[in-house]
Amino acid sequence: LELVNELLDLATIESGKLSLSLAPFSLASVLLECQAMIEPLANQRAVGLSLSRLDAPCFVQADRLRVKQVLINLLSNAIKYNRTGGTVVLTCSVSTPEHIRICVADTGQGLAPEAVAQLFQPFNRLGQEGSAEKGTGIGLVMCKRLIELMGGAIGVQSTLDEGTTFWIELNLAT
Repeated sequence: LELVNELLDLATIESGKLSLSLAPFSLASVLLECQAMIEPLANQRAVGLSLSRLDAPCFVQADRLRVKQVLINLLSNAIKYNRTGGTVVLTCSVSTPEHIRICVADTGQGLAPEAVAQLFQPFNRLGQEGSAEKGTGIGLVMCKRLIELMGGAIGVQSTLDEGTTFWIELNLAT
């Protein structure tokens, strides 16, 4: 059922029929909701979770539900593909006067450059198909499409045996 739902979501996005509700919202409130949702998984996996607090109120212009969906996906991946006793850190910084950058960094096994190049391909689980971790290989593709539809950007930096950092940039509300 999860696979079917993800395929339907992806098909809706790809067909251009996804309706987004772009409006200003408090990033801090979404981060608190994400933390509450993801902490049980982090505790279950013995992974430390740290979400930095924003120094000042920050409002972004995006679809609140879809930003939350993207953050939950990035955080859960960072936890699932981490090592026992590892950490996941979410930080926020103003990257330009118009954009905020949200980074999700883990201390997992990291990715080789050739794997990074394949990250946003549908159904490509980068050799994790036989692992105990559940997944469809659609999550990151959907994250990329959603962020781009909201006028943002997504990227990744990874170092083998050290960890991976995914980042998204969103438009600040005026």
